[in-house]
Amino acid sequence: MFWKKFYDRYWNFDNQKFLLLLEDAKRAEFKWYWKKKKSWDIEITLFQSVSKKELWQFINKFSIFLNSWIDVKWALWILVKQIKNPYMKKIAIEMRDNIDHGIGIYETMNQYPKIFDALTTSLVWVWEKTWQLGKILAELDTNLLENIELKWKVKWAMIYPMILLFLTIMMVVFMMIFIVPKITASFAKAWSELPWLTLKVVAVSNFIVNDWWKLILIIIWAIITFKLINSTYIWKISLANIAIRIPIFGYVVKQSNIVFFIKSFTILLDSWVLLLDSLKTSSRVVTNLAYKKELIRIKNEVEVWLTISKSLWLNLDYEESVYLNKLFPEEFAYVVSTWEETWSLSTSLKKVWDNYNWELKRYIWNMSSMMEPIIIVIVWALVGTIVVAIMLPFFEMWKVAKWV
Repeated sequence: MFWKKFYDRYWNFDNQKFLLLLEDAKRAEFKWYWKKKKSWDIEITLFQSVSKKELWQFINKFSIFLNSWIDVKWALWILVKQIKNPYMKKIAIEMRDNIDHGIGIYETMNQYPKIFDALTTSLVWVWEKTWQLGKILAELDTNLLENIELKWKVKWAMIYPMILLFLTIMMVVFMMIFIVPKITASFAKAWSELPWLTLKVVAVSNFIVNDWWKLILIIIWAIITFKLINSTYIWKISLANIAIRIPIFGYVVKQSNIVFFIKSFTILLDSWVLLLDSLKTSSRVVTNLAYKKELIRIKNEVEVWLTISKSLWLNLDYEESVYLNKLFPEEFAYVVSTWEETWSLSTSLKKVWDNYNWELKRYIWNMSSMMEPIIIVIVWALVGTIVVAIMLPFFEMWKVAKWV
């Protein structure tokens, strides 16, 4: 019979064959839908996405329902009615329907890697092995909320100076287009020669007014070139290393990646995930490619029976230890080394995470406060240069009038 294809000789259900059958059915349905629908009626799903906030709301409500002893399928049925994002609702419906066919929530989440990160899918996989989804989702709910808050602060610390600089550039361009040409035109009639600074400002103004299309072409060329180069691994790893070494901002990049790693690593260990799997999953959670590469290296060395502290290049065999790892601080390596002797890694790392998280938030707040006067100085320097360039001919005119 047809259904016997989904069972092995020991009568164990093989859901991988069923997943392949579902994928074939989806493709066949899409082809039929394409032929049946007119071109303007087809639903465009290319730009559909789920924000981190919407994902957190889904996990939060799902956790509340399951911890209230509501059945998984019934909880999903309730969530489908409450979800506003159509793409997230489609995924929730697929989760609910797949349960009837022996397909777990983890396997459904795994089909949407852009929505559910490696930590989320790994923890759900642990639940399907231990039947503790409510506890795991509660921990994941807290972790998502903390990550959203921290990532928002990190992004704002990076974006805030860019916004101020962008507004400053727009103000300078406005002055170059509408103010400088009108003033310098009257000076050109009265004096044959303008001061050096005024001539430079006028040249920039003329370029923006007359050759603006060249500027647009240069910007488009720069964006396309960056996109093409950014698709290569060498460029990505180079940018990751540069981001770590940038003054002021480099500390934020390093500290935030360490915080993300420690938090995901401790959650996985507390959920009884194997050490190698925890390292591998945590490497997909961090955002910087240099940290991803470093964690994969550590995982590979641990796999051949090297300790984590040794993989971090902490050598305690000498009286004066030599520590050469530039991505993880030495105190972190000492905490790991202590765990390897006392088997209390999760508890120790949680304390380290609290310290690093608090220190990062304090640094971001101080950096934001420090950047404001720096940006103000840059604004005054740009605007002041234009004002001085405009005023210099007036001083020349005063000198001529004095001698006359």
